[in-house]
Amino acid sequence: MILSAFTPQHANGQKRYFAVKPVEYLEDGRNLHFPVFYNNPANAATTSKINQQLQLSELELLKGFQTKNIFERINYNNGTIYGGKWQMTYDLFTNNNRLLSLGFDESSSGMTTAYWTRYYNFNAGNGDLIQLSDLFTPAGFKLFKSLAIKKSVRAFKEQIHAAGEPDSVWQDVIRYIGEYVTEDFYIKGNSIILNGDNRLSKNQKGWDMIVKFGLSSFGGYLNQYGRCVFGLTNQPIAQYRSVSLPQLFTGKIDKYPILFILRSSNYHDCEGVYCYQKYGRGISMQGDMVNGQIKLDEYDSDFNTKAHITGRASPDSVTGTWAKSPKGQSFRLLVYRK
Repeated sequence: MILSAFTPQHANGQKRYFAVKPVEYLEDGRNLHFPVFYNNPANAATTSKINQQLQLSELELLKGFQTKNIFERINYNNGTIYGGKWQMTYDLFTNNNRLLSLGFDESSSGMTTAYWTRYYNFNAGNGDLIQLSDLFTPAGFKLFKSLAIKKSVRAFKEQIHAAGEPDSVWQDVIRYIGEYVTEDFYIKGNSIILNGDNRLSKNQKGWDMIVKFGLSSFGGYLNQYGRCVFGLTNQPIAQYRSVSLPQLFTGKIDKYPILFILRSSNYHDCEGVYCYQKYGRGISMQGDMVNGQIKLDEYDSDFNTKAHITGRASPDSVTGTWAKSPKGQSFRLLVYRK
């Protein structure tokens, strides 16, 4: 088992912009911790947006809609090979008036155990979820990604060579580092930290996959948004909007208000989770997205299709239809960036 590098709640000694109230579940051998953020009334909409994105993504449940505890949707064995979440700890890396950066170290346990990390970097002024590409000029991002691939691959090869392992044994990992090197990141101080640990299978874990880049190595590649995030300009951070998925959307299925998160995964795959705001309980969907066209399916406990979402997605909106399966009535779906 890989020991967690995270602790339940830290803010690295900095003055917190968002106040944090941790919630936890420590029964039945589970070790689950989660942050709920608070701020002054003037920033209530941003704080609510961040909480909704985190809770719907990680807990499949909005605070206030639980029956017993906020972890009840994720801490039980759901009958799949991976079961429910067994460990969830978090760390706050940056918590200021420009950026909220945090990460989760998680595991699940069913017929087998899985380990992964997940990072979130939020615009503290408007609650947008930031992807690295949002912070660079198009040309600058290509240069940074090239730098990141070279440094990450070199660091990994140094470790396997020191252990007497040939490159040929690790070609898939080396390729995945190159393809997905900028996906898992957090920002701390004036540094961007990449973590390639999710590129490793359970049996491959144990290598140090953390690679750090100081501002001096990428500052010249940043756009105005990135310069603001790193404190190089004094512009209000709220004026900058991210143009990448995933993001939190709000809107309706027919006349019923919903929240909806759409995120792309490997290749053309994508995932979604939505909840009716009346009930606050997440519904997961899986499918594909090709040239902005999405097809998502919702499954029951026996993996039969329960419902479909089809339509067109952009970082600003999703328009389409929701329909029950099989051959159920369809309803209009329309959601916009929150």
